[in-house]
Amino acid sequence: MSKHSWKIGVGLASMLLGMLLVFQFRTETNIKTYLPQFTTASELGIKWNRLQTDLNKKEEELKQLRQQLQEYNRDEELKSLRMAAGVTPLRGPGVEITLTDVQRPLKSYEDPNLFIVHYDQLELLVNELWAAGAEAIAVNGVRLVAQTGFSCAGTTILVGTRKLAPPYIIRAIGDAATLKAALTIPGGFIDSQIRPFELGIKIEIKDSLYLPPYKGSSVFNYAEVVPEETEETTVADGVEEAETEDAVEDWEGTGEGEVL
Repeated sequence: MSKHSWKIGVGLASMLLGMLLVFQFRTETNIKTYLPQFTTASELGIKWNRLQTDLNKKEEELKQLRQQLQEYNRDEELKSLRMAAGVTPLRGPGVEITLTDVQRPLKSYEDPNLFIVHYDQLELLVNELWAAGAEAIAVNGVRLVAQTGFSCAGTTILVGTRKLAPPYIIRAIGDAATLKAALTIPGGFIDSQIRPFELGIKIEIKDSLYLPPYKGSSVFNYAEVVPEETEETTVADGVEEAETEDAVEDWEGTGEGEVL
């Protein structure tokens, strides 16, 4: 028995060594299978730096989102939306504009229709004020909102659903100096729409103006709220875009002094 005991020990040791080698081989194979392959330590370092940079960006975004969440004020946002929709009364500095028909007696040969305020002139005036940064506008106490339109109604002007007669008093809240400058600029609204027809206009800067809320209908029968999406390009838009590109190419291809 003693003569063969060393052989048994060697056999067991060899078997154990073989099992360890097989286990090591499988472990290395699994690591190579599931981990990215890097041939050099520098590649591993580059990959680590990229992952660290991405992680830092995500942490910064998360920090900003948490900051926005902490600063979010639902009541303040609701207040801003109500102001933008025109459903709440407002007070602030701005300009008060009085627009009237011609004040002098007309001569027999003059057409009275040329010397009264028309709806398109009033609409142009309002557009100039919006473009100059007006935050809210009312005409004869009618608060203007996104659905407000201007049209002619005989000798009066229809603003939304209200018939208005002169004098037209337009109140606009905003930077008063900028609003006034937008109307009085040379070649602007007054030069093109007021002076040629001898209409009356008075612009007053006010420290405090009151604008009533919008009192019309806010019912939407056809439009509905949906998630934001990319606007689809219609066939007509595509044709128009192609025609525009062709026009640009033709213009670029035209030599100096040539007329299309």
